[in-house]
Amino acid sequence: MSKTDWRLRAVSASTLHLRTKQIYVNSDDIQESGFTYVLPKNILKRFICISDLRIQVAGLMYGVTPEDNRSVKEVRCIVMVPQIGTYQNCSLPQYLPDHPYLKDMEPLGWIHTQPSETGQLSPYDAAI
Repeated sequence: MSKTDWRLRAVSASTLHLRTKQIYVNSDDIQESGFTYVLPKNILKRFICISDLRIQVAGLMYGVTPEDNRSVKEVRCIVMVPQIGTYQNCSLPQYLPDHPYLKDMEPLGWIHTQPSETGQLSPYDAAI
């Protein structure tokens, strides 16, 4: 790596907020039989803006299940825990965080970035 590599990454990361305007959901593969996750756009935008273009960044999704519809999961926050990320995967702690803000929420899963878009799950994601 060159001494100016960090500058290129910093400039590239500063434009991540522009990429959030191009997010869409492909509704062709949506099935009626599973859970429906509602992820607010402001939370997704913030997660993308703090990410890195080359290193995977992960967060734990916490939220609630509305009492009137048990098949819907509303994401209320993404918790950033200490992690080690590479371009291939991201290692998270074995334990879930414990904080008073999370007491009324349930863990819903995890979300992570990746350096390139693929049409399918990676073997690592499929095994988890």
